[in-house]
Amino acid sequence: MSVHPKIQYIAQAYFHQDYDLDADQPIHIVDKFRQQESRETVDALRRALEVTLATGASESDLADSWLEQAGASYDPRDDGFEISAWLRDVIEHLK
Repeated sequence: MSVHPKIQYIAQAYFHQDYDLDADQPIHIVDKFRQQESRETVDALRRALEVTLATGASESDLADSWLEQAGASYDPRDDGFEISAWLRDVIEHLK
């Protein structure tokens, strides 16, 4: 599964190794992204995440896409969330 460039962008630019210094909770990083990026970029990321979830990829494949391919340092499973559930939450925060 190939990773959309917008997903890779948020993963590397916002969920970098020190992301936890930028916000109290990971979802607040998403809010920061929404506030700082153009509406076009936000909408493109939301659509890319929707398409990714619509593929029906397994949790393992989603984790590989987010962590390994996109390069995110935040793993939602560490906070007890399935990757798919967390990505749906991200989509809601991007609206």
